[in-house]
Amino acid sequence: MSTPFDRTAACPSCGAPMTFRFAGAAAQVCKHCKFVVARTDRNLQAVGRMSDLVDIPTPLQLGVTGRWAGEPFVVDGRVQIDRANAPGAPWQEHFITFPNSGRWCWVASAQGRWYSTSEVALPPGGLPPYSALRPGAQIHLQGYGAFTVAEVGRRRVVAGEGEMPSVAAPGVVTGYADIGGPNGAFGTLDYGDGQSIPPKLYIGRQIDPAVMQLDSGAPVQPAEAQVTAVSCPTCGGNLPLAAPGTTERIVCRYCGTASDLRQGALVALGQAPKPPIEPYIPLGAQGQLRGNRVICIGFVVRGCTVEGERYRWREYLLYAGPRVGYLWLMEEDGAWQFVTPIPPGEVRVGAGADYRGQQYVYRQSVSAEVEYVVGEFYWKVEIGERVRATEYEGPGGKVSVEEAPTEVTHSFCEPMSGQEIAGAFNIQVAPPALSGGQGSSVASVLVVIVIILVIIFLIALSDCSCGGGGGGFIGPSFGGGK
Repeated sequence: MSTPFDRTAACPSCGAPMTFRFAGAAAQVCKHCKFVVARTDRNLQAVGRMSDLVDIPTPLQLGVTGRWAGEPFVVDGRVQIDRANAPGAPWQEHFITFPNSGRWCWVASAQGRWYSTSEVALPPGGLPPYSALRPGAQIHLQGYGAFTVAEVGRRRVVAGEGEMPSVAAPGVVTGYADIGGPNGAFGTLDYGDGQSIPPKLYIGRQIDPAVMQLDSGAPVQPAEAQVTAVSCPTCGGNLPLAAPGTTERIVCRYCGTASDLRQGALVALGQAPKPPIEPYIPLGAQGQLRGNRVICIGFVVRGCTVEGERYRWREYLLYAGPRVGYLWLMEEDGAWQFVTPIPPGEVRVGAGADYRGQQYVYRQSVSAEVEYVVGEFYWKVEIGERVRATEYEGPGGKVSVEEAPTEVTHSFCEPMSGQEIAGAFNIQVAPPALSGGQGSSVASVLVVIVIILVIIFLIALSDCSCGGGGGGFIGPSFGGGK
């Protein structure tokens, strides 16, 4: 399809003809030599060669057309980006143009959520200093409102195709921070490379992918996961793969080999210790839970140490398909919680937490550590991985905030009966019962401590006829969750 903005010239790298269809496009990846070619006022300049695209499934293929809220759009470009400190697990963003109006946006998806952002003018005074940002911090961007910092890191473009409004040369590391605001607001602070690439601000929001109606009639996002399989590179075991587009690591349930997923195949990293217990919900089990078809894809044992005592709990990662994304179940000695992610901008954290207009009171904060892991995960999970986990208790459950060095995640934990879980997955065996020993819940330990303190107090009263003061004991009772 030709447009009034066609610009044709020879690629400065290989000489192949190039046509810039969109007026706002400042760069294009040559189809023949894969060099990024920047368009200047005078000529075209080759700025670096892209790597081969990773096979990340997407319906938004280059050239796909459709309507967005009634306005025609075209998928004119795509880039794949990875974190500079964790290469090999890229995500992708699509350059969407609207020929009738000349506007454009970037569209990306992560963990079942879709986001649309466009470049906007920097606020007066520029962006907050990169060195001053930390996950969970509250910032105010004049003219755009208040946001919560969700992630701070450094990234680089590794692959791409088609046109784009601007893009860093392949391999150039740039600083960024993802931010979230109320009512689905979302943005990215792009700090450039500190030299030739200037800072930029992208603001938009979380979107329902259903707003993009493809002319082909195909859905942008299927409702349910389509499970495939990969083979363990060590033992050859058949491992179900529920989310090939977002999975980063798989730990074999048979031999414990931890592998990264690259180009649809597993690359072995080493052995991980197998969990000391079998998951109550078998990996690969499917069921209906709270209106969603879910698949149990991961199992984690985490723990914390409080006053010299080790306390543990178990977490189950569920995948509810591309439209919903990931959910969690957490079990601590028979007490279950259903854990759903919360966009960072929907929670305000201070002395307490404000969520959906309700107040949640600080309960406790611990260092939660991964002890055992098996299954499929959307991040590079590792034994010994630690986060600072803080709980706030209030109406209907708890708000959980987990802080890692580069990002913060929020979730809501609500009680769920073991019977409901057994029914959801058609498990005949009764759910785990309360148990004692090293893995017992902190709440159970607290009861014992209170009883002992009462006995000591009564003995002291019997030996003393004078008046005395009072004291209190606050014990932790943490149940972690993603």
